[in-house]
Amino acid sequence: MYAAVEHGPVLCSDSNILCLSWKGRVPKSEKEKPVCRRRYYEEGWLATGNGRGVVGVTFTSSHCRRDRSTPQRINFNLRGHNSEVVLVRWNEPYQKLATCDADGGIFVWIQYEGRWSVELVNDRGAQVSDFTWSHDGTQALISYRDGFVLVGSVSGQRHWSSEINLESQITCGIWTPDDQQVLFGTADGQVIVMDCHGRMLAHVLLHESDGVLGMSWNYPIFLVEDSSESDTDSDDYAPPQDGPAAYPIPVQNIKPLLTVSFTSGDISLMSNYDDLSPTVIRSGLKEVVAQWCTQGDLLAVAGMERQTQLGELPNGPLLKSAMVKFYNVRGEHIFTLDTLVQRPIISICWGHRDSRLLMASGPALYVVRVEHRVSSLQLLCQQAIASTLREDKDVSKLTLPPRLCSYLSTAFIPTIKPPIPDPNNMRDFVSYPSAGNERLHCTMKRTEDDPEVGGPCYTLYLEYLGGLVPILKGRRVSKLRPEFVIMDPRTDSKPDEIYANSLISTVIDSCNCSDSSDIELSDDWAAKKSPKISRASKSPKLPRISIEARKSPKLPRAAQELSRSPRLPLRKPSVGSPSLTRREFPFEDITQHNYLAQVTSNIWGTKFKIVGLAAFLPTNLGAVIYKTSLLHLQPRQMTIYLPEVRKISMDYINLPVFNPNVFSEDEDDLPGDAIWTD
Repeated sequence: MYAAVEHGPVLCSDSNILCLSWKGRVPKSEKEKPVCRRRYYEEGWLATGNGRGVVGVTFTSSHCRRDRSTPQRINFNLRGHNSEVVLVRWNEPYQKLATCDADGGIFVWIQYEGRWSVELVNDRGAQVSDFTWSHDGTQALISYRDGFVLVGSVSGQRHWSSEINLESQITCGIWTPDDQQVLFGTADGQVIVMDCHGRMLAHVLLHESDGVLGMSWNYPIFLVEDSSESDTDSDDYAPPQDGPAAYPIPVQNIKPLLTVSFTSGDISLMSNYDDLSPTVIRSGLKEVVAQWCTQGDLLAVAGMERQTQLGELPNGPLLKSAMVKFYNVRGEHIFTLDTLVQRPIISICWGHRDSRLLMASGPALYVVRVEHRVSSLQLLCQQAIASTLREDKDVSKLTLPPRLCSYLSTAFIPTIKPPIPDPNNMRDFVSYPSAGNERLHCTMKRTEDDPEVGGPCYTLYLEYLGGLVPILKGRRVSKLRPEFVIMDPRTDSKPDEIYANSLISTVIDSCNCSDSSDIELSDDWAAKKSPKISRASKSPKLPRISIEARKSPKLPRAAQELSRSPRLPLRKPSVGSPSLTRREFPFEDITQHNYLAQVTSNIWGTKFKIVGLAAFLPTNLGAVIYKTSLLHLQPRQMTIYLPEVRKISMDYINLPVFNPNVFSEDEDDLPGDAIWTD
């Protein structure tokens, strides 16, 4: 076999990821058909729970086609827990998600018409040690650390509960493969066996000195009925480029093995809970996390290497690294994956028909590509070359046949799409719409309020892996009106040629705003290989516009100059634009304050206009009209006008220019495409 961490930026959240769970996604064309596993496991959803009490549901894909359509929304941040989320468990047969927090709160989420909502809530007030669905998905087993255990239905009805009197805590609980018994592991090395009706069957001491960390079977977590139809019947199916053997062959006629992990790092493989001669795996790791793949032929054991065999460097002790070891059903060691991760691996889970292993370590998430068969020379060469190259675009620089270049590019196709395609090109990312029908959902937070630098500052975040990724910052510039400026994200890229074009010039802003440190968006979410969003800016100063500058085109120029807003100076006339003004400045005189857009409003806060301030953006970026009725007898209405925004080229001068006199504060109708919401 072969395993390697995916190339590309490290995926990170803004807090520690504590638990993982993955399930396959059924394509829309397959909703009314029996599930065909090969198509079913090409796409899926990864659930993550983090230290801030947020559950992330993120889309994943293992196919190698870049043009494959994705859902409109590829990430959900589910909020509702009041403490850190310690357990997430998918129920694949019923397409539900169970989440548990550190205070004992249990939520069961369900998705309907693209929205997630809480279907069931259970809060006993005690810490939950484990939550497990039965293999058919109809029952849930909940075990608490104080010895209380409960079995209920998927609809929330309690079947039975029991109080187990123990001197130690219950650490885990699982179902047997036939769902007729439940097993509980304790912190003093015992296994407690009960039947499906709550009757006590046995107490077995497995280890006198080590506690039980976890238990599992080398058996599919859920029994999903497979279709006998051909894998190519669906138009959504795309054959994998690695060949049919990239999908592991199901293990046939293998008796399920009970796997018990101990605090010492040892793992016992048992035919049943009363096996007197189990196979013991000495992993040599500590803080181990073990899980069988879906097919039951490969056991992944992740942990930190022990300090016993590690020496010390002249300037300090040798840093420990996390590693993953793989074993077969006989307990034989097959492969070891050394990582550069310096923190313990908290959780692992298999996905995409055992071709991916997902690992959480601190705030970082790692994706490991696993090849179950003997590694081909072509695969080894692909991984060696991809490790040397930095980015996917470097593949085109190699003198290779197109077919090999295409195969090499598949090594850079991420299983989980990063939140920002190119962090070094943030300006284009926030200025132009993304390709396809993808929708990005964001959260805005008030980040600072310093009277010395102006009004309050707000940061716009992308929701990702249960966390938030900063992309834009804005500041309020008026105390009377809800008016804002949106700042230009800084990058390392050289100034665009459009700035040097003599047809487009800029003006220095005269308002008092924050310094450059307020504009930078440096956050801890970026990791080793992920470039920071905030960089030193080399782009010129961008202009600002006052859309209240002219009350009437018939006024003389002197009167118009007097009526101009003192906060936002006006641009002087440019070619082809009699309504707006711009003037040229030397490149050396540009200050550090850059702005993308300005949001202006009437005094009542019912009409808003979004004006582009950057030279590469059209001036008219949209408008919002908000209507209310007297005594709220009629529904409130909001009309949003969004003109098409496209990449600027040399034909920039031919684009329509926004005229602030087209709309007045008393007008209701605005040109452009409107979206009406009730």
